[in-house]
Amino acid sequence: MQGAANPEASLRQFIASLGELRHVRITFTADGRSLAAAQIAPDENRLAAPRWFYALVGARNSVSIIPAYVDNGRLGDLVIAGDPADEVNEVWQDVSTLALIGGAIAHAALIGASLILACTLRPLNDYGRALGLLRDGDYSVRAEPEGSPEFVDLCQKLNALAQALDGLSGSNAELIQRLMDVQETERRTIAHELHDEIGPHLFALRANAVMMKAALREKGLDDLERRATATCGQIEALQDQNRRILRRLRPPALDDLGLEPALRVLVEGWRETDPSVDVTLEFPADLDVRQPRESLVLYRLVQEALTNILRHAKARRDQIEFSWLDGKADAEPRLRFRIEDDGIGFLPGKAAGLGLTGMQERVRGLRGSLNFGSSPGGGGLVEAVVPLSSAATEEGIV
Repeated sequence: MQGAANPEASLRQFIASLGELRHVRITFTADGRSLAAAQIAPDENRLAAPRWFYALVGARNSVSIIPAYVDNGRLGDLVIAGDPADEVNEVWQDVSTLALIGGAIAHAALIGASLILACTLRPLNDYGRALGLLRDGDYSVRAEPEGSPEFVDLCQKLNALAQALDGLSGSNAELIQRLMDVQETERRTIAHELHDEIGPHLFALRANAVMMKAALREKGLDDLERRATATCGQIEALQDQNRRILRRLRPPALDDLGLEPALRVLVEGWRETDPSVDVTLEFPADLDVRQPRESLVLYRLVQEALTNILRHAKARRDQIEFSWLDGKADAEPRLRFRIEDDGIGFLPGKAAGLGLTGMQERVRGLRGSLNFGSSPGGGGLVEAVVPLSSAATEEGIV
């Protein structure tokens, strides 16, 4: 540049001819030291990485100032500033790629582990379903052994538990039925004694009291006649009470007329006892309960339910309904019994009383189910499902 007409212009032209350099920036200035501080700051246009990553890497710009002399005179300074932006960008791109690949691998590994875990733990879903059915009283359920040896062993123990519960349920149902039979036998015996022993004595007492009343009237003993009249009334009340006890112990209409007429007689008796309660009774058109044991259980269900309602519910309307569940099948039809009232309903948290417990035991003795709770209208609701035998039998309760 010594012979150039304009050395500074030649120098600037030379610097411009160097083009865009990756790692350095070269400028010419008449005051390089004042420009050096500005050259240390990174070029924002060349930074592809975030500022925090640039600071994390800790890249620093280095600046060199070279004086330019022409004819022993200082023309200016060449400022050469290092620029690590490209290197930082390359590192950021590598890190981003590795992070993306690593995230994809981790995500794929997580999905694979989830699938493997779900496949491994799938038998637990079947075992949980089986336990739920056992909790609901279905002891015939069996789980299919699969999976690891630990799961197979668990399945075998679960099936053994279900089998044991099934056997205990059958034995319990048989025991309950025997207890019910013994109870009904005792009731029948007491009813016979009341009818054959107490009944004739009450009739004789009433007849003697009537004769005594007539004799006292003839003799003009008015005071004694009034006492004899009162005695006649008390004996008559005892006879009525004796008949009510007989009907509760052993309903004669059930043996003589069948289930439906006997229940109509029962409901009519309750209507006479409390005319303020509206009791309705509905039957399916093809109701035919052939076994005496089943008829007696259904009769006792209605009897106990009406007793509980009239004693505790404070209801003004009772609806009793019998219907076939899922139609009347030929093999084993299931009869549904439902009674609903508009009373105070069942108190939350209160345990079932002796009446409901007895109803549950009777239904369980026939391998049926009974549920109770509040009705949608706020009153009480008792519902039972009882499987019935399709064939008639001569076996009764002995």
